[in-house]
Amino acid sequence: MKKLIFIVFIVVSVFACKNREREDPAIPSWIKPRLEELENSGDCIGSTLQRSTYSGMNYYDLYSNKSSCVYCEVYDYNGNLVEWSEDFPLSDWLENRTKLIILWECGDEIY
Repeated sequence: MKKLIFIVFIVVSVFACKNREREDPAIPSWIKPRLEELENSGDCIGSTLQRSTYSGMNYYDLYSNKSSCVYCEVYDYNGNLVEWSEDFPLSDWLENRTKLIILWECGDEIY
């Protein structure tokens, strides 16, 4: 009986893993100079780079503890600074973004 349960567990695990998307944790090259700037400032503790998906596209939210605003440094997949507007409201982005992963935190290696 234990052998049967073990086999069922293995089979379920294999199929569950096949449905997962593989995350690419690579930091885009266009943002690396900005991360290095934060690192070299000596005051980046608490700063993070987070990637999320919105409307099928990747967006990069760079939070700096030195900044006086939140979500003021959000970039699209090409490195263009996002401009919040009626066509692209911050509230909709916050509510509907998915797959949030942290790519970098102050002190991490920038690869």
